[in-house]
Amino acid sequence: MIFMKYKQVTVKVSHDEAELASYAMIECGSEGASVVDSRDVREIIRSKSNWDYYDESLDKISDDHAFVTGCFGENSEIKPLADLLKSYLGRDAELSVSLCDSADWENEWKKYYSPLDFGSIVVVPEWLDGKYDKPKILIDPGMAFGTGLHESTGMCIDLLTAVGADGKTVLDVGCGSGILGIASIALGAKECCFIDIDEQAVTATKSNLERNGMSARVICGDLAKDYDGSADVVLANLTADILLMLRGGLPKVTRVGSIIIMSGIINARADDVINGYTSGGMFEIIDRRAKGEWQAFAMRRKV
Repeated sequence: MIFMKYKQVTVKVSHDEAELASYAMIECGSEGASVVDSRDVREIIRSKSNWDYYDESLDKISDDHAFVTGCFGENSEIKPLADLLKSYLGRDAELSVSLCDSADWENEWKKYYSPLDFGSIVVVPEWLDGKYDKPKILIDPGMAFGTGLHESTGMCIDLLTAVGADGKTVLDVGCGSGILGIASIALGAKECCFIDIDEQAVTATKSNLERNGMSARVICGDLAKDYDGSADVVLANLTADILLMLRGGLPKVTRVGSIIIMSGIINARADDVINGYTSGGMFEIIDRRAKGEWQAFAMRRKV
């Protein structure tokens, strides 16, 4: 039997930093992120209905930290992850790295996934498919980043539901595994085009479209150079830096009245993104969401 090797990287953070660290892991190429949070252990202990007996040594557990773990290819560089964690956390983070063997390491991630109800739609890992009382999206979350586990995905779907997708032309920029664009189709979009510079993301999006019985244009390329349309709604679940880089490109793919739904913005960078898009008078904020460390906006093009 041939065993695949991979790097397992773990970082110790505070409870409130666990979501940021998880996002950094996924952004840097991990196929998922697991969180072991000491606060969760404390909550179980405090809930007397959940146990008959426990080791009293658990009373000494501090509830102010969590361990976040991601898995990367054997030859992956860890420095980009360390740099991104420093950017998100505002400090250097100590990483623990080990090289592991696994006969089926992708399936190991399945234990960390469950159906996610975003109100108007439910995102379901394909191995947990079943009947639901609302539109559903089937995904293979092990294929690429953008698994739907992150708060920013939920906020994007909330904003998409608020502005409405029915009958509209949608563009999913930096589509990842295609969840947002597929959600727009499930919610009635006339058509959706997907674009990403990462070939793995394009492959994942095409597979997830097929998984849901959908067809759409999927582009591996640059937004400004390779998309020649004009969208009613643009979905951009990226990062503050990338969103600011796209200020020149997004007007080219929109028109007056078009909506840009942007997310993946940490609280500390929210004002930068707002000022970057509204200072010239072309866009105005029409809706805003915030969850934990993250924010999302819906902006309308005015001119």
